Amino acid sequence: MKKILFYFNSMSPAGGIERVIATLANKFAESMDVTILVKDQAYSHYQLDSRVKIETLNNEINFDLNSKASRIVEAGKNFISSRKKLKKYLIVKNFDFYYIAHPLNALEFHLAKGINNQVIITEHGGIDAYNSVYKKIKKWLYPKAKTYVVPTKTDTELYLKMGFPAVYIPHFKSDIPYTKSLQNNKIAITIGRMTEAKRQWILIDLWDKIVNVHNITDWQLHIVGDGNLKQEYINKIHEKKLENNVKILPPQKEVENYYREASFFLLTSQSEGFGMVILEAMSFGLPCISYDCPAGPRDMITNNKNGFLVEYDNFAELEKLTVEIITNSKKMIEFGNRAFAESKKWDDENILEKWRKILN
Repeated sequence: MKKILFYFNSMSPAGGIERVIATLANKFAESMDVTILVKDQAYSHYQLDSRVKIETLNNEINFDLNSKASRIVEAGKNFISSRKKLKKYLIVKNFDFYYIAHPLNALEFHLAKGINNQVIITEHGGIDAYNSVYKKIKKWLYPKAKTYVVPTKTDTELYLKMGFPAVYIPHFKSDIPYTKSLQNNKIAITIGRMTEAKRQWILIDLWDKIVNVHNITDWQLHIVGDGNLKQEYINKIHEKKLENNVKILPPQKEVENYYREASFFLLTSQSEGFGMVILEAMSFGLPCISYDCPAGPRDMITNNKNGFLVEYDNFAELEKLTVEIITNSKKMIEFGNRAFAESKKWDDENILEKWRKILN
């Protein structure tokens, strides 16, 4: 049985990439010996197959979210110690394949063992999601890997032109119990980390318009997640006196409860490597309204069929289409039915076959 090691900082957060890794590890465990190596506690927020082993370098990184300089220093210290510990770990344990999902982890691995044809690098963020340093690391190291798996068609084409060994493989659908939402609650939802890239502040501004310009006061916006901008969002909601209209909710393992209670989904990210939350929302029969940011959303949302793709950063259009969904329940339900039907076509077996070709 072939052995594969997933190397990633942490599986503790309730984020999209952590869910992707957990789902993929569980799929691989059906035919491979799978180990996930993290830096912090050997724990996964998302359920792992009993056959998946999770181990730790015991080198957790703790950032001071109030000090950028402190974060840079801490990241440097952690990088040096992680490389040393990873090198010792890889001397003792051998694997047939290594799976890496972040540029910094790739650099640590390269200095500990070397990126070679045993290494599979994958992507979650969009092509423009990383800073200039990370982009240079990618340009240097990623062409050395066996394969660079990219989950969106647009980015795959761009990476191929840049000389990367890119292969398009979309993510598996998350392993959660899907049932269609009844779409009978006046709730719009967004799910994601509260970071600069996800830009949930736009949705708070949107809901201010919904309530105070369009006088739609019986609908709520639920923002599910956590992150460094959480307190800023709480303050913004308070300043705009939207406490009864916008709710910030904590991430939870039973994320299906949030989706089932909602009637449609919103996304205003700067970029999305894939947009797992869009596929999840569609799988619960929720129409999605998303900015047409680079890559992800356009692979799943068919404009004016199962949701709306809004011109990037066109806030007026976002406002107009959100009001249209809220005030046209027939269209909202029709879009939801189409989204649910489209999600049923997501072919996990076809995705698994693409992976088999790489791993054989």
